[in-house]
Amino acid sequence: MDTQRSTERVPPEFAQLAREVRSLARILDDYLRETDVDVPGSVAAREFALEPSFADEEIPNPVTHVILRCQQALIPAADHMLGIAACIEAEDVVLATLSLIRPIVTASGIAYYLVDPELSLRERLRRGWNIELDSFREQLNSLVDAQPEPWQAIVDARTHCLTWGTTHEFGQKSRHERFGVIRYWLTDGEAVTPPPTEMKLAEDVLAAVGGAGMGKMTYRFASAFIHTQSHALTMFRPAEMHYDSRTPNVVPLGVGLSDFATWLTIAVMAVDEAAVRCGPYFGWDLSAWSSTARALLNKWATA
Repeated sequence: MDTQRSTERVPPEFAQLAREVRSLARILDDYLRETDVDVPGSVAAREFALEPSFADEEIPNPVTHVILRCQQALIPAADHMLGIAACIEAEDVVLATLSLIRPIVTASGIAYYLVDPELSLRERLRRGWNIELDSFREQLNSLVDAQPEPWQAIVDARTHCLTWGTTHEFGQKSRHERFGVIRYWLTDGEAVTPPPTEMKLAEDVLAAVGGAGMGKMTYRFASAFIHTQSHALTMFRPAEMHYDSRTPNVVPLGVGLSDFATWLTIAVMAVDEAAVRCGPYFGWDLSAWSSTARALLNKWATA
């Protein structure tokens, strides 16, 4: 097999773009590896110190769990950025690149939602455990035909969460969704809403950079490729007068560097907003991230 990359199939500027995305993802990964609760003065450290007030036999580490969830929200963002870099650098991958945008924006939206600096610890706990309750529901929906043991384990975990909430004076609501098991979520005073949808998370994190409607558009755009919807390919123009002997039955698409730069700019703006919130929460020095991200966003904007 020929392992030499063709510069005709992967122009040098595409390879450079892949290197830039990879460098940014690895900087983010470095921050995530260092995330902890021992940075003096950080919000995470202050909230971790209050864990005994919320711990009980049902959930012995409720604060730690949510702190980790804040950090883990960005792990998929870094991973999918590396995936985009690999796709851009590949000789014959286009559409998969676009499928990877939605998880980046959604993951950034989760971190942005959970690490809101205006939140009290109670509200952060409510939001974090509501996301966990949604996860339990999704697992139960996927285990409909499974053996009783794994199903019961998830039901028990959900019961522990709801009982913990009652013990600590959180309310709860439930409703029958169109499909699947009953949905439960915790409430607290006037905070009665369930977790936002993935699309709402995307909308909110990109609205922070002045992108009114950008989150919804990006989410739906990427979803077209994730779900292989029939209109996805109509978003591109055929590359006229182009023929590829290595993929003779495929119509070449007119996808250029500016297309990839545009999609990457949107995705990285979402990650940047989440990172800016995570910085003071975890006590990160964001200088390495900010200098690299700003330089690349400015460069891509001119592409």
